[in-house]
Amino acid sequence: MKIQTNWWDLSKNARLPLRGLLVALLLLAGVLGAQPEAGAETAKREGCPGQGTPARVRPDRGSGYRPDVAAHRGFCGYLPEHTLEGMAFAYAAGADYIEQDVVMTRDGVLVVLHDHTLETTTDVARVFPGRHRPDGSYYAIDFSFDEIRSLRVTERFNASTGQPVFPGRFPVDSAIDFRVPTLREALALIQGLNQSTGQYRMPYVEVKEPAFFEREGKPIMQATIDMLTENGWNSPESGAILQCFDYEATRGARAKGWKGELCMLVSLDGQRLTDDRARQKWMLSPEGIREISRFATIYAPWFSLMAEPSEDGRGYRINDLCQQARSRGMKVHSWTHRRDAPLKGFADSRQVLDAAFKELKLDGLFSDFPGDVVDYLQQEGLREPSGV
Repeated sequence: MKIQTNWWDLSKNARLPLRGLLVALLLLAGVLGAQPEAGAETAKREGCPGQGTPARVRPDRGSGYRPDVAAHRGFCGYLPEHTLEGMAFAYAAGADYIEQDVVMTRDGVLVVLHDHTLETTTDVARVFPGRHRPDGSYYAIDFSFDEIRSLRVTERFNASTGQPVFPGRFPVDSAIDFRVPTLREALALIQGLNQSTGQYRMPYVEVKEPAFFEREGKPIMQATIDMLTENGWNSPESGAILQCFDYEATRGARAKGWKGELCMLVSLDGQRLTDDRARQKWMLSPEGIREISRFATIYAPWFSLMAEPSEDGRGYRINDLCQQARSRGMKVHSWTHRRDAPLKGFADSRQVLDAAFKELKLDGLFSDFPGDVVDYLQQEGLREPSGV
């Protein structure tokens, strides 16, 4: 069965209704991505957590199975990742959550970037040649916020070849003036759209490489928790989720004041700047799952760790990892669904969705194409049509 074409399906034969056209025009005009004056974010970052913002409460969704859709790095299947424009697109597509990966600048500003480096999603090598570290990478922490704001964001590309990581997505050489947003701006966008549309979407914030930032003198976990608290998201009722791959940092988030949903990410590859592969493997064991359940409400392993691909890559086997986590009282989320890059063991992305929601019964799934997942869930009777 083919996934129904909706207004966010921009395939060649799809027609874009007026609502989608208006959103696209707003994005291209830069209305949603308007930037503050240089230095404004630095001046605001010392805000007082919890003052002036009412607590947010996720509406009751009723009983029954209703999995969540998390927009992976915004709507990065269509627009460059982690841009305000992509986040707005994901909101309109009906995603329940919009993800923000967070790193910190030299002057302590929380910015939304997937990598701790800049060279694969910005023009940093052109603007600041020679500012890389000995490994050849341009670390975000070595730049001020104003310097990072001066960079143009592009579709993800291979820094060695200049070629896109996902051919067929947004052009790498686009002339559109996308910029790196701050976490404060990303939260303000969600909050503003919640007010203007009457809908309710939530942030899904990942703290990147916390041990590295701590070693560099940047308390990134505490700063992120404070920012979410300041904006009214630090409660179970709000639905906001804090996530991290670092076991020690995620466990320690409670002591730093985090009261909301807490997600433990698991990948055998581990983090890039901390060798925690042994710890990641332990988190897949019964003992590891038990310990995680003492502080986390969500267990989120890589999809292929639960739907293991066969050796020839033509099939998969569902193991009991998801069941183990549920037996410990945790919800289970996973990542990443991509229309243009099905996971190993699956013939196409539709089969991935069948496994996710009919076999694993996931509570949430990340997708580069959240509109596809929303469509699928509507077709399967697992959610009502979006009101946006």
